[in-house]
Amino acid sequence: MAQTTSSTKAQAQAKLAEKPKEHPWVLVEGNEAAATMAYAMSEISFIYPISPATSMGDYMDKWMTEGRRNLLDQPVHVNMMQSEGGAAGALHGAAAAGTLSSTFTASQGLLLMIPNMYLLAGELVPTVLHVSARTVSKHALSIFNDHSDVMACRQTGFAMLCSSSVQEIMDFGAVAHISSMKSRLPFMHFFDGYRTSAEVSKIKSIPYEELNKIFPHEMVDKHLRNFALNPNKPMVRGTGQRPDIFFQSTVAANKFYQACPNHVEETFRDIEMLTGRKYNLFDYHGSPDATRVAVLMGSGAKTMEETVDYLNSKGENVGVITPRLFRPWSAEHFLRALPKSVEHVAVLDRTREDGAIGMPLFLDISVTLSDAGLRKNVTGGQYGLASKEFTPEMCKAVFDNLSSDKPKSRYVIGIEDDVTHTSLSYGEKINTVPEGTTQCLFWGLGTDGTVGASKTAIRTIGLNTDLKGQGHFVFDSHKGDGVTVSHVRFGPSDIKSEYEISANADYISCAHASYVNKFDLISPLKEGGIFVLNTPFTTLEEMEKKLPDALKKEIAQKKAQFYNIDATTIALELGLGKRVNMVMQAAFYFLSGVLPVDQAISLLKESIIKQYGKKGPKMVDMNQRAVDATIDNLKKMEYSSSWAQIGDVVPTTHVSRDAPEFIKNIMDPVLALEGDKLPVSAFEPGGYQPTGTTLFEKRGIAPAIPVWIPDNCTQCNYCTIVCPHAVVRPFLLDKSEVKGAPKGYESRKSKGGAEVAGFNYTIQISPFDCTGCEVCVQSCPDDALYMAPFKEVSDQFKPHWDYSIGLPERSDVGDKFTVKGSQFQTPLMEFSGACAGCGETPYVKLITQLFGDRMVIANSSGCSSVWGGTSTTIPFSKNSEGKGPAWGRSLFEDTAEYGFGMVVATKQRRTKLKKEITTLTETEELPDNLKKAFGNWLKNIDNAEPCEKFSSEIEDIIGNMDLDTINPALRRIYEQRDMLRTQSHWIVGGDGWAYDIGYGGLDHVLSKAENVNILVLDTEMYSNTGGQVSKATQLSTVTKFASSGKRQSKKDLGMMAMMYENVYVASVALGANMNQCVQAMKEAESYNGTSLVICYAPCIDWGIEMKYMMDEMKDAVDSGYWSLYRFDPRRAEQGSNPFTLDSRRIKTELQAFLNTENRFQQLVRMNKNQAIDLHAELSNLAKHKHEKFKKMAMDEYEMLDYLKGTLGEEISGDKSLVLYASETGNAEALSNVFAHELKRRGIRASCMAFDDYDFDDLPNQSSVYCVVATCGQGEFPANSKTFWEQMSNKDLAPDTLANTKFAVFGLGDTGYVYYNESAKQFDKRFEELGATRILNIGLGDDKDEEKYETAWNEWCPELWSELGTPAPPQELLPASYSVYIDQAGTIPVAEGPICAPPGTKQCPMPINMLLSPPDYDRDIRHYEFDLKGLNMPYGVGECLGIYPHNDPKQVDQFLQDYGMSPNAVVQLEDTTNRKEPYPSIVSAKQLFTEIIDIFGRPSRRFYEALGILCKDESEKKRIEFLLSKEGKDDFRELVKETTTYADLLKMFPSANVPLEYIIDYIPRIKPRLYSIASSQEMHGDRLHLCIVKEDWTTPSGKYQEGACTRYLQHLSLDGKLDSVAGRINAAGITLPDTQKPPYIMVGLGTGLAPLRAMVEEREMARVRGEECGQMALFFGARYKRTDYTYGDELEEYHSNGKGVLTVLSNAFSRDQAHKIYVQDRIKEHPEVVYDYLVKQKGYFYLCGPAGNVPTAVRKGVCEAFVSQGGMTMEQADKYITDMQIEGRYNIEAW
Repeated sequence: MAQTTSSTKAQAQAKLAEKPKEHPWVLVEGNEAAATMAYAMSEISFIYPISPATSMGDYMDKWMTEGRRNLLDQPVHVNMMQSEGGAAGALHGAAAAGTLSSTFTASQGLLLMIPNMYLLAGELVPTVLHVSARTVSKHALSIFNDHSDVMACRQTGFAMLCSSSVQEIMDFGAVAHISSMKSRLPFMHFFDGYRTSAEVSKIKSIPYEELNKIFPHEMVDKHLRNFALNPNKPMVRGTGQRPDIFFQSTVAANKFYQACPNHVEETFRDIEMLTGRKYNLFDYHGSPDATRVAVLMGSGAKTMEETVDYLNSKGENVGVITPRLFRPWSAEHFLRALPKSVEHVAVLDRTREDGAIGMPLFLDISVTLSDAGLRKNVTGGQYGLASKEFTPEMCKAVFDNLSSDKPKSRYVIGIEDDVTHTSLSYGEKINTVPEGTTQCLFWGLGTDGTVGASKTAIRTIGLNTDLKGQGHFVFDSHKGDGVTVSHVRFGPSDIKSEYEISANADYISCAHASYVNKFDLISPLKEGGIFVLNTPFTTLEEMEKKLPDALKKEIAQKKAQFYNIDATTIALELGLGKRVNMVMQAAFYFLSGVLPVDQAISLLKESIIKQYGKKGPKMVDMNQRAVDATIDNLKKMEYSSSWAQIGDVVPTTHVSRDAPEFIKNIMDPVLALEGDKLPVSAFEPGGYQPTGTTLFEKRGIAPAIPVWIPDNCTQCNYCTIVCPHAVVRPFLLDKSEVKGAPKGYESRKSKGGAEVAGFNYTIQISPFDCTGCEVCVQSCPDDALYMAPFKEVSDQFKPHWDYSIGLPERSDVGDKFTVKGSQFQTPLMEFSGACAGCGETPYVKLITQLFGDRMVIANSSGCSSVWGGTSTTIPFSKNSEGKGPAWGRSLFEDTAEYGFGMVVATKQRRTKLKKEITTLTETEELPDNLKKAFGNWLKNIDNAEPCEKFSSEIEDIIGNMDLDTINPALRRIYEQRDMLRTQSHWIVGGDGWAYDIGYGGLDHVLSKAENVNILVLDTEMYSNTGGQVSKATQLSTVTKFASSGKRQSKKDLGMMAMMYENVYVASVALGANMNQCVQAMKEAESYNGTSLVICYAPCIDWGIEMKYMMDEMKDAVDSGYWSLYRFDPRRAEQGSNPFTLDSRRIKTELQAFLNTENRFQQLVRMNKNQAIDLHAELSNLAKHKHEKFKKMAMDEYEMLDYLKGTLGEEISGDKSLVLYASETGNAEALSNVFAHELKRRGIRASCMAFDDYDFDDLPNQSSVYCVVATCGQGEFPANSKTFWEQMSNKDLAPDTLANTKFAVFGLGDTGYVYYNESAKQFDKRFEELGATRILNIGLGDDKDEEKYETAWNEWCPELWSELGTPAPPQELLPASYSVYIDQAGTIPVAEGPICAPPGTKQCPMPINMLLSPPDYDRDIRHYEFDLKGLNMPYGVGECLGIYPHNDPKQVDQFLQDYGMSPNAVVQLEDTTNRKEPYPSIVSAKQLFTEIIDIFGRPSRRFYEALGILCKDESEKKRIEFLLSKEGKDDFRELVKETTTYADLLKMFPSANVPLEYIIDYIPRIKPRLYSIASSQEMHGDRLHLCIVKEDWTTPSGKYQEGACTRYLQHLSLDGKLDSVAGRINAAGITLPDTQKPPYIMVGLGTGLAPLRAMVEEREMARVRGEECGQMALFFGARYKRTDYTYGDELEEYHSNGKGVLTVLSNAFSRDQAHKIYVQDRIKEHPEVVYDYLVKQKGYFYLCGPAGNVPTAVRKGVCEAFVSQGGMTMEQADKYITDMQIEGRYNIEAW
């Protein structure tokens, strides 16, 4: 369009004088109308997302990308800034440079612009702010409408123009831009957020060519460009002024404000001539001689106009004035609009200034009338705060108040103020809607498409008929799958009803069946109206059962036309998923009567072609078939009239009667969308709310939920760590809890070490909290979960969940800083309103599991504040002790500062408390226990776990004192007890905050080195406001505000933080490496300084299926798109590289990753060539960044090699490679320790995951060490699968690795069939490829007492010997215990078993019975333990772990040799904050009898310590020899002689090892595990063991005894009752859930023990009348006379085959000349074996010594299968393997 010059101005005016043209109808929302005008009259625009103004910026960016041209015939240059303050600053700069400019904002965003607004106004710079007015956050955040933001700006000098409708936004948008140019004043054009900004309405547009006629082009130069800063016309602005001239300069601008109203009035006339629509500065509507008038701005004015018309039709005499130009205020124009007859004026402000005498508009009106000498009765009211509904009946109440004898002069309307009594009451609903208007309500779910379909309906009907259309859309506050209600009106007249439909609805539909039990759906329905419900209940009988009585009664009383449609099934069958919108819309078009049916359906199908045509014919066809299917399946329910007579009904409620008061009184009404009815007195001032409220919500929105398959499950807990909503959880149950579980409750024996002994494991799902995202199903490595329809399983699973959450918390099992262990910690964030499959919540949930009971969270505004802090539905919860995260939110821009303030405040308060306690302990006499607790607390004030312990002690001690009489200083400390414990401070927010608006504050906090943790949830866009670009958005991404693809690469926040060098930084992606994520959280929180953890968080706005969220994370890391690393300054302090790259290798092509996400593929569709270029650039950037990180992770030697390689030089020196295959992190951790040990021994080593290493380089490695874990049933860990595929290539030559030496160590669990299978496979393959074995494979076992470390501590020293490596630097670290020895023994020592190991109970042993004959050379004993009152349930197959004591006589001799009295008292102080330290005071006798394993087998580490301490050179050399390769044989001889720690101390006396190093280098006495020989069902509190004494003679002839069997042998003799320290350990065998399956049992010697328990358990079941399967026992021993220990019992249980023991076959090998073994007896009963195990799917158990027996027995079983079942030996063997996998073939051998 050509610019209109001044010479053609007259022509333009002439054209305006013509009759207005008929402009086209358009269907737009308010924000689009504003953006349309802004685009026309801007050259440049600065945008930043903030609800509800965001979409104005979206439109601007979109139109720029499309090349739309403004009135100056050029595309607008649209720029997104980092904040609203940035947008205002840029706006100021652009205007100062002489450019037509604009921006868009709301709420606190507008407030951030205030300083620049002063500048713009002060400098008289024309520009326009379009403001979608929104509440400013006070006690709570609200994204809804009132005028508190714009009223805070009225003093800035901006002109303020207010629109009341979508049409006015279009018109006044033009007026604002034109008037600003004419007046030289900057304009704020504002309108109601959401109510008007998001309202969809049919309006008349103003084409740009028409608008061009009235745009003052000549003023652009005169009032803008001529004042621009330009070096060709230099000037200065923004100077500093002194008091002498500032005031005058300010007032000098007054003439522009005086002239402004006339400029606006003139522009209104231009608009009138252009469009025919007339506006004034103050528009009056109503009776010309009204006596009562209301004055108000915004959308409420339209409702008031509608009410005025209604009241006047009823004989009233009222009117309404709508101010258009609020600033500058024109008293003249207001008085001109005010009828002379008016006596009473009600001024309504949509804002509240607490403490003010009146609100802004009220004050303006009052002063205007006063200055004019008009004495009117003026009242001031407040309405509509935060979009509170303003309805016709409220309008009527305002006029009624004016008519009363004593009208309230100040009041609020729309709420019940029952506290300060300022509210106006209002009456019943009145119908003011124009006749002929059809009102419709559509209830939907956030993801079902209902809102979009409603908008389409308005567009389709509005633009294809003469009907006007209006749409207003209500959402609850959930991020995903929330309730939506679309309020839609159609009619022939203008629709002024700016309020929700609450009565006289013609049509209501509900798209989600669960709503019938939650909401009052049809109260707005008029009599005879239509109600359409989506349910699977197709018959009236089903409706009778499923619909609540209240709904049925209301349907009948309203005589509703009730229809049902199974939209969910139709949508699923047609491939539409859960988007039922087309089905529900088809029902609307067919039934509503808005249009004739044929026309309606035709328009609907035409709209489908327009709407879905770009998605292909298939999508069009699916939707059109949905229309036809709806018409065919829509069923009218001919309900009984008896429904109307249903008696009193209980109102719908979400919660139980015993729920907390807050839940019942506030949350429940709010969830039922009845919050408007709550009075002021219901609320606590200040906005404080309790946590844990989502527990009571129970949304029930998932169409399908996960179901657990226990027999497939390896109990990895992956499904729980990935669950975004904490609805999938593991639970541990003891035996009694398993029995007490509800019907159908599934659990299985826990897999793992002693920490889960005695427990069953289960995965449970909370059905009514699940969102059905499927992330758990997709992340399960075992296929142990599947999705089932909600309606089929929810009722079954609910009692299971309810039972589970009532179980005791068992958070002390295992290490919580592992993937598995972390998930046994109760999540203190649960059931949030986040989107299904949210990528943010798993991270926050995880940190609440690790640190939640002491967390303080400063949360940024954004997604995380919506799902984390929406009023009444708070997901952060408390543990059983009432502790949990304390959560707060400040502003979007100042989150870091807010969190920092809390950190330093907490520090200050605790510092003061520390000083008070220190002073108290130094100056006052205190009880010894309190003084000790204070002392311990002072030493551990910043160490979480011990601080917690000592804080509890202090609380308990002082709390038991008389608080009224104790020292006031003590009482003050008790009153501050909430500051005793350490607090874990976290600052949490998204990338929009961290990278953009809040970066300045974040950077400042990073620089302060305070102990605070920062968690950035990086979705790479502003996900909360709809997906706008941020500095975290990656190059080439197509997103809002970057609709043509982002042209700049992502900001590297982590690198910027690392530059400080004292900040801990981690980059994590949970789905790529769960263990790395857990470790990063642990390291970050433990770091005494600032930490930053950047979390890759997939978002639904990326255009991915969120069920694949975790896979997407892995793909991002594998392709190099996202890097995993940790930067730990503590490592630098230790002399190591602080940077660890956890994603060492790019494994896949980046393009393949980009192809999976719509955010990258959109650019391909729009501009393929540009996409190719940008994607290539992104790929190069990713590779460059990865190379940079690889270099950062190198040590000096690796860097030297790298540089030599780069320069083509030969790389010298031997180098070792440590490869790990790790799933949970144990193998990775062990590998890093091992690599460190190699380096300590002078061997250069690098360490990485198998898949991070390039297999092609393997032949070049001289030495390779593999640390390999095994997953599930023999599966390779995920980070080794690619490597294994390459290594197992059959085409590889057998000498591929001929130059490579190797060693393999495996981490496994003998409880699994494929024990260490992956390690064995690697070991075998290295050998097949010609590698030279350094050492035989080492096999770690989780069943060992120290888990894999037991085998590792034996294997690793052998490796050092084989390698012949020099010993590491000879130095002893400082001792970890401070030791004081009172040789005289004067310090009192507690008597009794004070040294019992943690987790044990003192178990009395009343029976110690010798079972074998006294003359037999084997001592076999029966022991019984009394567990009464010990809470030690045990199960069949479990073990009792017994902690033995050393022989007191040997201890006395050792102490004599060591030179210490047995009565000496040892005081120990742990200096390393162990979780379970030794007792602080013990006698020397106790220390070496009950704690230290002084007579155990010495470790290599102890030999090394002796070598350092030896002063005698010959002794030192002897130790060096023993540890060398040459001394290996001598070392082994010492082992054979059972040389103990005590022996070595005597052998090397010059070492003179101090006691503190004995404590450090000699371990605690370990437990011995014995299979339990009894059934608790039969013996109650008694537990039986059957144990054979362990003894032997060494090669030198020395007699030795096993420590534990010797210890037990001498207890509870001669009438004495002794106790032992014991604990129950997990079973190593699998038992069926019932007694129905048959058993084949093979017992050898005392291996009979657990089998005896099985027989007893089955006997008890038989006595109870349960169905019991057969049992066959094959028992083997040497002699019947001596070894048939429980023979009489067994014979009785057998009773010649009539008892519970069906078959009893004994093999006493030495009772006859020809030896007979158990395998021989098995061969005698092949039919029994085959029948029990194959035909009946029974269970097999073998218990006893290892050796050849398990193999021989397995062969015997195979032969039985062959002879009886026709299998081959290979088939039989495979069948047994399958039995092992199923848990039906069990071996417990030792």
